[in-house]
Formats: sequence, C-alpha cells, structure tokens
Amino acid sequence: MRRITITSLTLIAAALLVVPATAGAKPAKGPAPEITRVQPMRVAVGGTLTITGRHFKAQRSKNTLIFRASSGRTAFAKPVRASKTKLVVRVPAAVARLLKVANSSQRPTRLRLVVLAGKFSKITPRRLSPVVTGVGDGSGPGGPGGTPTVCNSDSDHDNDLLSNSLELSIGTDPCLADTDNDQMSDGWEYYSAKDLNVKAVPYPDARPFPNALDPSDGGGAGATSSAIDFDGDGLTSLEEYRAWRYTGSAFDAAKADGLDLESPLGYSDGTKYSRINQAPDPPAWRGPAYGLPAPAEPFPATYDHKRDAAWHDDERDADADGLANWLEAARGPGQPIWWQGFFASLAHKAEPWGQKDATTCGQEFGYYHERPFAELDLADPDVDGDTLLDGEDDQDNDDVSNIRELYEAVYDLDLDGGYTCVALSYPSVDMDPGPGTDSWGINPFNPCAPNPNSRTCSDYKPN
Repeated sequence: MRRITITSLTLIAAALLVVPATAGAKPAKGPAPEITRVQPMRVAVGGTLTITGRHFKAQRSKNTLIFRASSGRTAFAKPVRASKTKLVVRVPAAVARLLKVANSSQRPTRLRLVVLAGKFSKITPRRLSPVVTGVGDGSGPGGPGGTPTVCNSDSDHDNDLLSNSLELSIGTDPCLADTDNDQMSDGWEYYSAKDLNVKAVPYPDARPFPNALDPSDGGGAGATSSAIDFDGDGLTSLEEYRAWRYTGSAFDAAKADGLDLESPLGYSDGTKYSRINQAPDPPAWRGPAYGLPAPAEPFPATYDHKRDAAWHDDERDADADGLANWLEAARGPGQPIWWQGFFASLAHKAEPWGQKDATTCGQEFGYYHERPFAELDLADPDVDGDTLLDGEDDQDNDDVSNIRELYEAVYDLDLDGGYTCVALSYPSVDMDPGPGTDSWGINPFNPCAPNPNSRTCSDYKPN
C-alpha cells in the first residue's frame, strides 16, 4: 500500500509541477512561496531540515515539502513546525527510495525541493538543493563484513525476510525490499525458488525460477512471467504472492530448512503445499445480518475438493469468502470467459445462450454474453462491493449462490455422480433432484442457468 501511495503522489506532484492552471479555475490567493536558504546542506533520512524563505503558511498542515530526484520521483513531508518564513521538516523514510543505489548501497544523492503552500514554489537550484544520505551516518560502504553502514541498522535492514549478509551474497540489495522492482519482495521470491528446488538446492540466480533479480516474473509494468504457475497448483506466481500479502505475509522460519513440501511462506509458488496441515477457517457469512440465509454447505469440508488429507494451496481460501482459491484464480471458473471453453468441450457441449433452438435438456445454459459480470478474485472477498462475501453472493442474480454453481459444476459438490441430462421443471429450482440427476445448467455467469425463468434471465433472445 505504501508503494501505491507514493507512486500516486508522485504522479500528482509531477502533474501539478508541469501543468498550468486550468482555465476558469479559482487561483490561490497571494504570492507563491520562495525558498531562500536550506540548512544543513547534507542531511540523513530521519534528520531535520530548516527551510527559510517567504510566503509560507503559518498553519503547519497547510505546507508541504516535496523532495524531487533527478529521475522525477518524489516524496512528501509535512513540517513539524511552521511560520510564514520558516519550515522545520524531518526527512521521512519515503525519501530513502529516491536515493541512488550502487554496489548494493544507497549513495548520497542531491535532491531538489519544492514548497507547496497554496501555490508551488520554484524548484530549488543546485545551491539550495541538499545532499540526502540514508539512515545512519551516510558514509556509504564500510560497515562490518562489507555491509553498507547506511543499510545496516539491524540484521535485515529492508525487512524483506533476508539478512543483510545473505542479500550481499546472492546479489540482492539489503537497502531495497524489492531489488528488481517487480512488486514482489526479495524474500518471497527467494524462498519460493528454494521451495521449488526442495529447499536443499541453493537459490538460483537465473531463469526460469521465481527470482528476486528478474523483473519479468512480478507484477510490474512489462512483466512477462507473472502469469506462470511454477508449482502447478493452478495459481499464478503473482496470485500466490497476492494471497500471501493479503493473509498477512506469514513466515515460519522453522519450515525454511529440510526436505518436506511445506514452505516458510504462508503461500509459495514453489510448492502446492505451503500449509499442508492448516485447514481453512469457515467463512464468517454476512448475509444473515440482512435477513439472507447462510449457505448450507459445510465448511471447511466444502473446500476439500480433492478429498485427501492434505490441504493444497488451490483448496485454501485466502480472502475467506467461501470460494477456494482456484475457483477465483485467473485460470479458474470465477472468470466468465472460462465458461465459454467449458461449454465448448465435448463433455459439456452446449451452444451459447440466445442462438436459435440452442437448448439442451430443455435448458439454455451455455456461454452467456448479454451483460457483464464481476470477475472473482482470490484476494478480494467482495468484488462487487455489495457487502456480501463472494461465496454467498450470486454473480448472475438468478437466486442460486456462487458456491452452489461453482462447486457443483466443477467438483460435483454433493457427490451424487455428476451431471445427467434431466429435464427439470421450473420455476422450481432444484439443484439436486436426486443421485445422478444433477442439472447440467449450472453456470454462475448465466442468469438463465439453471433456471430459464429466473428473475434476471432475458425475456428477449437475440436473432
């Protein structure tokens, strides 16, 4: 969340600094602020700057100091004290991200300053632009064991699960939690790679493994490998990272060694069994607060679609909404496009809804494209924002819950033998008319399935 906030503010600041005032907009009153002196001219992150000048705001909260790197990236700070001629500002931790990095250490970096006090000041020239160093004495390399003093405040300076000494040995940066800037932390990529290599094999420094030195396998712009599923559990590398973040970034150091299949990470793309013995908690249904019945399916048993003793990552439920991770994954049936392939297969052959005479077993349950539906997400328990958990919700508003339509269509939830072509009598919706006689017409993204007379099934078919 911090990265998103900083990036957003950077874009806003950049826009404000280069875009003229919109025609007709009411300009701020008074002259623009001016910076005439900055003390000291060399300061560490966490240190204090005193900005002297004119036309600042006496009210502290109405002033903002903007630090600007040569790359255009910015960071923001509010003064701790203010008057119309002086601002006292503590250099925030966010400024550390603006510092140049070389040989795994942050380097002293000259940053330009701008004051926003109703209006923007001019960007400071070089003589008024201080050199900022990292936390510590700012002297660069020279700490014990070759670790940069500036990034050695504790054993894991950047809090990415990797010690400073380990990062130096494998080539990642102890100053940066995400060395390759791919939006996945170094520690998660490192331990996922170790899991994929059954932990005994040293961390690889080349593709195709999850790699903290390879920006293609993360979630950043231009990533080409983030959709790869390295451990074969149906969840992409980026999805498992998001699940790990969403569930609290759990780390169990006791599981970091040995040859078992579990991971020190709560979710890893190096093993299908990150938490093999940890059964998911039952969902805390929200519907009863609104007078809606809670789903009748038993939990956690409903999650266990493989029907074995092990809990697989795809069976677990990161966002605790009642739908197992794979059901909501990019390659799973929680995406409307998945059903197009499902009903095109020989085993479930059905024509798209609305085609002439396109009925099977008296139903119209094929791929539906008359209106859009919210795609499910394994790290968002309420994708449409209606306060109901996605499991108890009903994407196509046909009064059959997502749990029933997703699990029954894919996993034969009630274990009655699967699908048999049976003409059912509607509007009475009976999802389970008897063993071996399930309706074929289950589809969470088709309001005409399983009930062609549902309240949201279109009354008019396309020609």
